[in-house]
Amino acid sequence: MQLLIVTDIFGTQPEMLRQFDLLTLEYGCLQPYDHQPPVFVDDAEAYQYFLAHGGFEAYCNKLADLLQMLSQPVFLLGFSAGAAACWANLVTEDLPIKHCLGFYGGQIRHLTELQPLYPTELIFAEETHFSVPELMQKLSDKPYLKQNLVSYPHGFMNPLSQGYRPEAAAQFWQKIKAGYLSGLETLTLT
Repeated sequence: MQLLIVTDIFGTQPEMLRQFDLLTLEYGCLQPYDHQPPVFVDDAEAYQYFLAHGGFEAYCNKLADLLQMLSQPVFLLGFSAGAAACWANLVTEDLPIKHCLGFYGGQIRHLTELQPLYPTELIFAEETHFSVPELMQKLSDKPYLKQNLVSYPHGFMNPLSQGYRPEAAAQFWQKIKAGYLSGLETLTLT
């Protein structure tokens, strides 16, 4: 099974790649950009860049194109916009998705009507601009979906985000690695 990391709006910055390399697993990585993005001052600057370079719909389409080309089973690991792009693609039949794990995919709140076709776990973070409990309630009847809310801010897994929490990130990276290596049958992150 392949591990495919679907990045947030910061893309494949060296700090994020170091985090992924800590897994000591082979992985593929998809980012929203067709080029190496610049170093961003903060989350707001990264978001403006993301919008100027295609935004959410383009990212969803980029992931869809990649998934259509894959033949081996894949474990999707998405962050923020990447998690939401994964969510948007979970409705397409006959993809080689074995499992999807998404962290703080806030844009999912605009896609609550979707019904995932693959085992999915969403880890939501504390948000200030919408109600996560209300979102989780809207998603509560979805098949194949497990969801949790953690008491960390959006971006807690990304060293470049203002919400980064190193201790929480380290714990989750360990759980991701253990779950992936065990074939995901016992993946429980909270």
